[in-house]
Amino acid sequence: MLKGRKLLIVVMIIAVVVLVGVGTVMANKKEKNDKKIVQTVEIKKQDIESHIQATGQIVSMDKREIVSDVEEKIEKVFVKKGDKVKKGQVLMKLEETNILYKIKEAKTRLEIQENILNQLKTDLDIGLKNAKIKYEDALDTYERNKKLYEANALSKRELEKSKNTLEEMHNEYILAEKKLGNGENTGEVARQEKQVQLYKLEVEKLMDDLEKHTIKSPITGTIVDMKIAESGIVESHIPLMFIQDVDNLEIITNINEYDASKIKIGDFVKITGDAFEGKTYDGKVKYVGPFAKTVETGQGKENVVEVKVEIAKMDKYLKPGFSAKLDILTERRKDVLAVPYEAIFTKRNKENVIFTVEDGKVKEHKVKLGIESDLVVEVIGEDINQEDHVIMNPTEAIKEGEEVQENQVM
Repeated sequence: MLKGRKLLIVVMIIAVVVLVGVGTVMANKKEKNDKKIVQTVEIKKQDIESHIQATGQIVSMDKREIVSDVEEKIEKVFVKKGDKVKKGQVLMKLEETNILYKIKEAKTRLEIQENILNQLKTDLDIGLKNAKIKYEDALDTYERNKKLYEANALSKRELEKSKNTLEEMHNEYILAEKKLGNGENTGEVARQEKQVQLYKLEVEKLMDDLEKHTIKSPITGTIVDMKIAESGIVESHIPLMFIQDVDNLEIITNINEYDASKIKIGDFVKITGDAFEGKTYDGKVKYVGPFAKTVETGQGKENVVEVKVEIAKMDKYLKPGFSAKLDILTERRKDVLAVPYEAIFTKRNKENVIFTVEDGKVKEHKVKLGIESDLVVEVIGEDINQEDHVIMNPTEAIKEGEEVQENQVM
C-alpha cells in the first residue's frame, strides 16, 4: 500500500514537470510568433550591365528613286530588275527627235540675233573710221590755217572757224569710240546684246534638257524595282525604278522615349534575327534622333526616337527589309552594391528606401538608384555594406527598429 502511494506521488511530480516545460515552450513559441517573418537576401557586389531590347529593320544606307525631269517616249531601257549597276551607268534613253528639233530652231534664232548685233557693231566701226577721217582732215586743215594766220595770209575769223570744226570732229570721234565698245555700250547695241544673251540661255536650257533624255544611275547599287508604264511614255517626276546599295546596310529602330534617353552614339549592339540562320552580328549605335515622333502601336500611340545601328561586318544573310533583334548595351559597371528590384520600396514622397535586418531589428536606408539590369539595381546610400541582409517585398507596415524573424532566401 505504501509502495503504491509512493509510485503515485512520483508520477504526479513528473506530470507537473512536463506541464511546466510544455508551458514554457508554448510561451516562447508564442513570443516568437508575435514577430513578423520577413524574407531577406544578401546585398552583393556585382558587375552590372544595362541592356535595351528592340526590333528594327535592315535598310540600305543609300537608296534612290529614279525619275525623269522631262516627259517623253521611251526609246530603250538597258536594265532590268535585279541588275547591278554602277554610278553613271545609262539606265534608259528617251526619244530625242522633238528636243533636237527645238535645239535646231533655237540655234537658228540665236544666229539671227548674233548677225543683227554684228551688223550694228560693223556700222559703228564704219562710223568710227569715218569720224577718224573727218577728225584727221579737220586737224590738217587747222594746222595749215594756223601757219597761214601766222604768215598774215588768213584772217583770225577763218582760223577760229577751223578750230571749232576740229573740236567738233574730235568729239564725234570720241563718241564713236565709246559706241564701239571702248566705253559703256548704250542704245541699240546694248539692247541687242541683251537679246542675244536671252537666246543663248534658251539654247543652254534645251541642251540641258537633251542630257536629261539619257537617264543614268546616281549610285552604285542594285535595281530593286521598276515602275515603267505600259504606254512607254515617261511622265515628269514619276518614279521609274528604285536602286539600293545592298552592300552597305544599317538597321533602323524606334525606341520609346524613356529608354532612348539612355542610348548614346557608340553603344555596342548584339544583332540577331530569324533569317540569319543562327548567326549573331556585332554593331554599334551610329545615330540617335534629335526629337521624338508619335507612332501607332498595338497599345495605342507612343512617343519614340529613331535610332540607327551600324553593322560591323556584312555577309550574304543580311538583306534590306529583313527584321533584326537588337540587344543594346547602354552601360556597364563593376563591383557595385546591388539588390533585386523587389527590395526597393518607394514612399509616397517618391523617396526610395531599402530595409535591412541587423540583430533581429529593421533598419531603414535612403538610397539612390544607379545602373539597372534585368534583375537587379545598383543602390547608393550611407551605411549600406556588402552581405547586409535586405528585406524583400517591403510594405508600409515595415517600421524602423521593429523586431522581425528573418527567413533568408538567398
